[in-house]
Amino acid sequence: MRGLRHLLSLVLAVFLIAVILHWTLHPWPNPKDGFVLLYDLPGEHIVFAMLAERSGIELFEPTLRVGLGCALLLAALAMVFSPLRRFGAGLTGVCCGVLLAAQVSPWGSVELAQSATSETLDEGSQFYLTMAVLTAAALLIWVHPDRKTRSG
Repeated sequence: MRGLRHLLSLVLAVFLIAVILHWTLHPWPNPKDGFVLLYDLPGEHIVFAMLAERSGIELFEPTLRVGLGCALLLAALAMVFSPLRRFGAGLTGVCCGVLLAAQVSPWGSVELAQSATSETLDEGSQFYLTMAVLTAAALLIWVHPDRKTRSG
């Protein structure tokens, strides 16, 4: 049973690392403008620019966006190593919770524009991906096996 938990933990960690790298550093071919945390220019990221505009708090873009991106990269790095996997999953869960709270706040929106210049909406796909990552992080925290305790 312990081996199965290790395998499931590894699969969840690989999924989370892949999504985090996609969000922060390495967008898939032909990325849409405004969806990569660390590559977008200030004011271009759709979620954080919208939060800064609607709230009037300029700290959202780019300061909190870059901070969130760095925290997610730290979480991805922690999930590479088995002893730190729960910490990485917890940090990912906190970051996703912040993103979800921002999207459902009065300043945010569940449905986002598909690009900075587009009027069409993504029908909540970013919101649902964030929910999936939060769920996978919680599952990883629960599934990852504890360290073996030594008796005596």
